[in-house]
Amino acid sequence: MKSFRFVLSVFLAAVFFIQFSYAKPLELTILHINDHHSHLDPEPLELKSNNKTYIIEAGGMARVASLIKTLRQRSKNPLVLHAGDAMSGTLYFTLFKGQADVELMNEIDFDAFTLGNHEFDEGDEVLARFIDKAKFPVITANVEALKGSALDGKWRAYIIKEIDGQRVGIIGLEIAQKTSASSRPSSAISFYDEIFRAQRYAEELRSKGIDKIILLSHFGYENDQRLAKKVKGIDVIIDGDSHTLLGDFSRVGLGSSGQYPTIVRSNDGNKVCIAQAWEYSKALGELHVLFDNKGDVVSCNGKTHLISGENIYLKDTGGNKQAIDKKELYVLQSTLKNSGSLKIVKDDEKVAQKLSFYKDQVKTRSAEVIGTIGEDLRHIRVPGKTYDGIDGKELPLGSELAPVIAASFYNASLRADACIQNAGGVRSDLSAGNMTTGSVYGLLPFANTLVEIELTGAEVKQTLEDALINFYDNYGSDGSFPYAYALKYDIDMSRPKNDRVYNLEIKDRKNGKWQPLDMSKKYVIVVNSYISEGRDGYTTLQEVQQKRGKGVDTYLDYAMSFAKYVQSINQHGKKVMRLPKEEHCIKSYKM
Repeated sequence: MKSFRFVLSVFLAAVFFIQFSYAKPLELTILHINDHHSHLDPEPLELKSNNKTYIIEAGGMARVASLIKTLRQRSKNPLVLHAGDAMSGTLYFTLFKGQADVELMNEIDFDAFTLGNHEFDEGDEVLARFIDKAKFPVITANVEALKGSALDGKWRAYIIKEIDGQRVGIIGLEIAQKTSASSRPSSAISFYDEIFRAQRYAEELRSKGIDKIILLSHFGYENDQRLAKKVKGIDVIIDGDSHTLLGDFSRVGLGSSGQYPTIVRSNDGNKVCIAQAWEYSKALGELHVLFDNKGDVVSCNGKTHLISGENIYLKDTGGNKQAIDKKELYVLQSTLKNSGSLKIVKDDEKVAQKLSFYKDQVKTRSAEVIGTIGEDLRHIRVPGKTYDGIDGKELPLGSELAPVIAASFYNASLRADACIQNAGGVRSDLSAGNMTTGSVYGLLPFANTLVEIELTGAEVKQTLEDALINFYDNYGSDGSFPYAYALKYDIDMSRPKNDRVYNLEIKDRKNGKWQPLDMSKKYVIVVNSYISEGRDGYTTLQEVQQKRGKGVDTYLDYAMSFAKYVQSINQHGKKVMRLPKEEHCIKSYKM
């Protein structure tokens, strides 16, 4: 018996050796999106060409589906992946809680989808219904659900795909701290360290003889570069969460954050290819990867395709959209396509037909005009940081919009001495012109109310410090960055943590005069219910309520509070404009 076992073990070892000695190179084409956030329709996007500004109808899931179908048919060994955050962001989510998203995703036939933090925004049951309807594998390696809970057994850590006679492992990954602190998972859900779990499952796959491993990661561009340098065995990272545009789009006037793909070296010296495809279904990544017969990456290349329909408009000096004659339009389309920056794509008819069922219902609610905005209000999360195609250098004090929204919450709360608003709670810019119900709920899509909390001046300062620590020191969401109204301050990120916010002033509600924040005096601060729970790193808000009792929930819907603020200004014959510099919460920002 022992000799038989010995012979068997020798035979299996020989088979294993032969398998890897004669493995052939493998070429993959990975088509990927991330962070579409229920943006199922095309949306306007400004591009620049020949010193003119044009507006395209960017993205839309019917066009994403069409482009994927085309590229899938002509690509060698295609994989189609989604790196998380399918849900939360438009009226499609507000009304249908992810069911519209998953139905369209089923038509695209993704090979795998990893959970994003916003998949948990409406709790476990909503996510469970999304997964139950999904016809594609859902994977994440660092999130676990208790047995018997709504999400028990709904996902796997990884899948193994048979491609051209070889096995490829795909591991899912969630951004742990951000999801637990900044979304609404129940206590039945546990989150684990991203780097530790990525390493653990890479080793498990390698032990199964799988030497080509993709990490489908909702961890963010900068975080995944850090991970790639520390973890052994990962070959490719398809990334999400940070809404990062990669590639050179200078020819159409868009800023980007790095090369597509970005290549780093792991700590064992192997090449790791990182790719991400921006946001809101406006782009599709096409990554070509060549593995040698040892399973190492020989090369990776590709591009981010910006997706547009055939209609392109000229933005005139008044900011209005002007039609272009057919001859000029044809030349412009050719110029943009030849720049390598744009794919002009027709809708996939089947996906468009399915979307129309939901669109008709959304139209009824979203078309109502409820106010007027006087000028474009741009939004970035962190001052000076390029975000959503906006060059951060143009906004050294950060968002123009977030302080206006904070002003609306302050206005709605009759008791508040000031308002604090997290940057991530504002989901887009706001264009000049008519504001509709749809644009309000796209801008402020979450089910939040306004909560009034009594804080000392010292606790107000610490709340702002908490928000900075969350994204800067704890690798949390940059959406925690604090904006405010009736409160202003300097920020210097080079100073030690808990001492970065200084020169705080607060505006007297009665006389409108600014005065230094009194560290011992108590103030009423209005915030959205999301950060009132300590989420997004706002831990002092939670701790104060645990000590002194819960704040007052006004039950004012935060989206409608902003809508009513706009209407109130309009009723006085004015339009909503950006705040004057002396009213902006950020006096100065230094890195």
